[in-house]
Amino acid sequence: MYFLSLVIFLSVIIFWYYYRSQTFVRVLMYHKVSKNKRDNLTVTIGDFENQLAHLHSKGYQIISINDLIKDKIPNKPALITFDDAYLNNLELAYSVLKKYKFKATIFVPSAFVGKTSSWDVVAEPLLSVEQLQELDREIFSLGLHSHQHRSYQNLSADEIKNDLEQNINFFKQHHLDFAPAFAYPYGARPKNKNQQVAMYQIFKELGIKFAFRIGNRLNIWPLKNPYQIQRIDVRGTDSFSVFKQKLKWGKII
Repeated sequence: MYFLSLVIFLSVIIFWYYYRSQTFVRVLMYHKVSKNKRDNLTVTIGDFENQLAHLHSKGYQIISINDLIKDKIPNKPALITFDDAYLNNLELAYSVLKKYKFKATIFVPSAFVGKTSSWDVVAEPLLSVEQLQELDREIFSLGLHSHQHRSYQNLSADEIKNDLEQNINFFKQHHLDFAPAFAYPYGARPKNKNQQVAMYQIFKELGIKFAFRIGNRLNIWPLKNPYQIQRIDVRGTDSFSVFKQKLKWGKII
């Protein structure tokens, strides 16, 4: 019994020193912000305000994807990301981000710009080309989120390349600056290792430097694989204490 207790104690000490010695990059994944609705993909504006206030009070440094590229990583770095380019990102989230002078990246599925989210149970309006062009670049940057918003898990290499080329061409056609970063629709990626390697090669050919999944774990900097960056899934159904736990520890197991 004594030996087991000693092992547990030493394991905790080793883990703590390991934790303190690492630089962790936290990436928060949001989708929608609402005045009063909560679900897996939607946080209320009040909850969003409380979450950003917590980030600010705890000294998290909100960085951009450009900071990752330049290897400008401060203490307690965190990225804020939004998937799908919902109109409410501008109408509701923007004012709170501006209040705290926090940056955020919106990952855009280009075929649906100016339309609605057909993948949702209840489709919601998405940002238009004009709204994307007029976004405050001090707050928002844009990233790639595929063209057709299809899962990449079962797509061939040629299908992935074609989809990404359309995604990139949309930005170029409409003179929209974008970060060389991609967020997997639905967090889905090929499971076969050879298919993954082929996809990574496509990313490199197209100049994509980072790819974001889900996973709910913290990322150790420098990154082991820049195409498997994990994000913390911020859900409207989570309590504030769960949000704080995810933010601090991620998914431990």
